[in-house]
Amino acid sequence: MQQEQLLRQFALEMKMRVKVSGVNNMLKYRTLLHQQRGAAALLTSVILLIGVTLVIIFSVRVGLLDQKISGNEVRHKEAFANAEAGLDQAASFLRANPQLHAGNVSDGWLACTGLTSVFPCDLTGANMVFATAASGAITSTVNTPGAIADADAYLVKTADGTMAVGQGASADGTGAAVAQVTYAKASLLSPGEIPPLMIPSGTLSGNFNIIPNPNGGGPGVPISVWANTVTTGIGNWKTCDHGEYKDGTSVCMDTKGDGDSGDDWLACSCDSERSNSSNVTEDIVLSGTDFPTSPFAYVFGGADSATAAEVTTLKAEVKARAQATGLVLDDCDDLEAEFNSLNRPALVWITGDCSTGSGATIGSRDRPIILVIAGDLSINANSEVWGIVMGLAGFSLNGGPVIHGSAISETAADLTNGTYYQVYDKNVFDNLQDDSVNTEIAKMAYSWRDFTP
Repeated sequence: MQQEQLLRQFALEMKMRVKVSGVNNMLKYRTLLHQQRGAAALLTSVILLIGVTLVIIFSVRVGLLDQKISGNEVRHKEAFANAEAGLDQAASFLRANPQLHAGNVSDGWLACTGLTSVFPCDLTGANMVFATAASGAITSTVNTPGAIADADAYLVKTADGTMAVGQGASADGTGAAVAQVTYAKASLLSPGEIPPLMIPSGTLSGNFNIIPNPNGGGPGVPISVWANTVTTGIGNWKTCDHGEYKDGTSVCMDTKGDGDSGDDWLACSCDSERSNSSNVTEDIVLSGTDFPTSPFAYVFGGADSATAAEVTTLKAEVKARAQATGLVLDDCDDLEAEFNSLNRPALVWITGDCSTGSGATIGSRDRPIILVIAGDLSINANSEVWGIVMGLAGFSLNGGPVIHGSAISETAADLTNGTYYQVYDKNVFDNLQDDSVNTEIAKMAYSWRDFTP
């Protein structure tokens, strides 16, 4: 009996020990689990921190790279803008000095021989440079008043034409750019081929005299009037050669000047005749379908045929040329004074109507005008014009005007109903070929280029 109690007590003690042991094990497990969760959280935090750090580093690097790219772009644009400014300066200098197209050493051109490794003689096709050279360096002699400090302008002669070159740098000197365009010499008009009177169609009437271009149809082939069709059997007009246009016994073109006192051109007339209102000969050329589609395009573009769009474009170009080198006026009210103030031959564009004042003298033999009138033209009241008169709309010559040069109408015109004198003067046309009025520079197609030296 006692033995059974001992066994029961032992079993109870063992059961209690097992319970205590289980509780202790549970506590140990829970403690270990908490420890493992803390380690995982720490590891995760460390990984996230590393990731954030890498992202920040990458962002900083990207930001620095963007700053470098932006800085380079700013410096490049600054250098390119300066190069373009230098290019414009070189082109303007060439436009103002068209004689430089000839490339004469006496004008300041320097052969690139021996300097082919030095800018700008190292440019493709460079034969000469308008500059000076010393110690193996080339210094531009292009006059650039108010030039930008970080821009240089050069003129370089090539087989294709004259190259305008602009070299630019950024303010800090780390950016550089070069821009270049090749130009060719272009003439505004071809005076040797222009007759005294050129109209598409109209009526020749009244009491007028025309002195023909002695070589208007080729050497020794005089032309007084060139037209598509005209009515000629009206009035008492006539044409005659230089030596037959007289005031008494004096040949007017040899003895009279630019409208000075005593030089009365209105006293001149044809002593003998080539053609008249009743006898039209070969100096009055009626060419029918061979007549240019646009007299304006023929005179200023040398084109026998031109579309309406081409004529419109050419008109804009000629007007722009007048704006740049001559005059653009609303009307002719102040034409005489405005043109005389230029003191040189020039192209003048009138945007509206033009009616010359009484006794006006526009231009001179040594200083002729190229006058283009977009509106209606009326030259009358004993006015005198030296040069070429181009009317784009209505065209009338009445009241005794004298035009020493050519009168040209873009549209059909009944030019005269009264007295009128049209006198070809070789000196006028020779002076109209002066570079200051007749020469323009034209860009060579596909010649523009920019690059980093």
